[in-house]
Amino acid sequence: MCRRCAPRAIECEARMEPVIGIDLGTTYSAVATLDSGRPFVIPSRAGARLTPSVVGFTPRGERVVGARAQILGDEMPDRVAPATKRFIGKRWSAELERAAKLVVPYPTLQGPQGEVRIKVAGRVMPVTQVSAMLLGELKLDAEAHFGRPVSKCVITVPANFDEGQRQATREAARIAGLEVLRLLNEPTAAAMAYGLVNSFEGRALVFDLGGGTFDVSVLEMDGGVYEVRATGGDPQLGGDDFDARIVQWLVAQVPDAFRDAVTKDRVSMQRLRYAAERAKRTLSDQSEALLSIGELGDHASPEPRYCQLDTALARSFYETLSEPLTTRCLDVCRQVLEAAKLSPRDVEAVMLVGGMTRMPLVRELVSRFFGRPPLSGVNPDEAVALGAAVHAAELASRQGRTLLIDVASHTLSVGVLGGTVRRLIGRNSPVPATAKEAFLPGRAGQRQARIPVFQGESEFADECTKLGEVVLSELNVGNRADVPIEVTFELSNEGTLSVRAVDTTTGMAEALRIEARTTLSATEVDALQAEQAAYSKDQAEKDKALALQTFPRVLDKAERLVRLLEKSAEEEPSEEADAAVGEVKALLAQGRVAVRLGDTAQMAEVTRLLERLVDEA
Repeated sequence: MCRRCAPRAIECEARMEPVIGIDLGTTYSAVATLDSGRPFVIPSRAGARLTPSVVGFTPRGERVVGARAQILGDEMPDRVAPATKRFIGKRWSAELERAAKLVVPYPTLQGPQGEVRIKVAGRVMPVTQVSAMLLGELKLDAEAHFGRPVSKCVITVPANFDEGQRQATREAARIAGLEVLRLLNEPTAAAMAYGLVNSFEGRALVFDLGGGTFDVSVLEMDGGVYEVRATGGDPQLGGDDFDARIVQWLVAQVPDAFRDAVTKDRVSMQRLRYAAERAKRTLSDQSEALLSIGELGDHASPEPRYCQLDTALARSFYETLSEPLTTRCLDVCRQVLEAAKLSPRDVEAVMLVGGMTRMPLVRELVSRFFGRPPLSGVNPDEAVALGAAVHAAELASRQGRTLLIDVASHTLSVGVLGGTVRRLIGRNSPVPATAKEAFLPGRAGQRQARIPVFQGESEFADECTKLGEVVLSELNVGNRADVPIEVTFELSNEGTLSVRAVDTTTGMAEALRIEARTTLSATEVDALQAEQAAYSKDQAEKDKALALQTFPRVLDKAERLVRLLEKSAEEEPSEEADAAVGEVKALLAQGRVAVRLGDTAQMAEVTRLLERLVDEA
């Protein structure tokens, strides 16, 4: 960058609206963007590259998100909400509540629309609100980085997320004040990051084992074209389940006199979960983890009695505990390869994504199954966010340097007589997709036809998810065979389904566009948006005040850098040395103007360009 280019770069960046990619994870989340064509993770305002996906409320009612919430959870598990992504967009059921008790410290409740709500610190909240708080925090981190508002983003979701889960994610983004350019499947996002870093082209499999879900996708990557051949996964398999295996082992070691109380006590169970997660991370690098967990007992009792648990977990035994879960991982790989009509040896590269892929056993099993070591070069915790940033920039610029050809993640069907469904668009069909089929009314004399639309892999309607129905009225059915009804499904790249039903005898038609289906009322969404906007405004003002306070230190460093560069230029004169001095001086001048104007956007750009110059030096 020449001396004249530094201020021009600032002006150019200022004109471009920032776009970001967000990996909203079960355990950790991340936000990324592009800088000079390269994706990078935006650090949180606390300086961390990953944000724990935890929201909490202190005894004083203060909202805490990320690392602060994680610390609060160590002492007050009943005041934090981790791993809510497991429940977003789902319908509440007694089975879901029983399963939730094994992995989270809070109770789940049924909302007015049948959605899942949780109770944290005495507050009953929709799961989408918790996700919106996490997204809002990542938005604030991005705005602190850019020094100005950020609204446009790509958010990643598990490939096996159904329509309800995807729309609930959009709803959370809307509450957080974000415009979603696209929901991108996590394995596809990771493939984009790996493809960019490794310049890989060929047939690849993405093995994405995160905190709450497991996804596998097979892609063909060629010259910027990412064509998904097949995708699949297990929505109830992730790091939390590996933790639960350790927790069960720990519970068995609690003294008999305390075991029943401990298993019924949410605080004690959460202490065991935190200890299990720490042990799991330790065993990724070491052969043994020591565990010491205190105050296990009935915390709700007026006169509680506690016990202490001290034990050690060997990596070899942990791998034995985890064997049923790792076996399920390989089963999913086989299913996806079968759908893609490939064998393990046909895969030219394996890309590991998610913190659980750091587990030595997982890496060993993958290497053995595919006959090759996985690709390296990308942090598995950051790959999804980096790929989302690449795609966000592509959508915003519309330059067409990459092309994504995705597939339908679930089968889409029409419900028919007898409680079964007829499939129109199959799972792993390339999108966009169109399917058309004729159906006959159920009986003679029928005046109205209801065409229910389902999503799922079962042939039985009650085992699938109902997305909606098209109602065709004013039928004149004398003989069933005389009034065929033509049903057309159109599935877009975005996963939006449009359904059209036509009475072929009269031309009467009705259509249904299944998108933006919310789980909350419009009134509640508006209230949550207002609450989040007020919180974000308050935090943004604090962030601006902090930036104004700390930026002079950046200028001090720049002045010291100028003196060092000038001294170096005197000792070893060259055009390059003079240019380097000029670049830093130009940025220093821009920074002083920014301080005088209180322009945080310009401060942020000066800081970023100074850091780039230092990195390139």
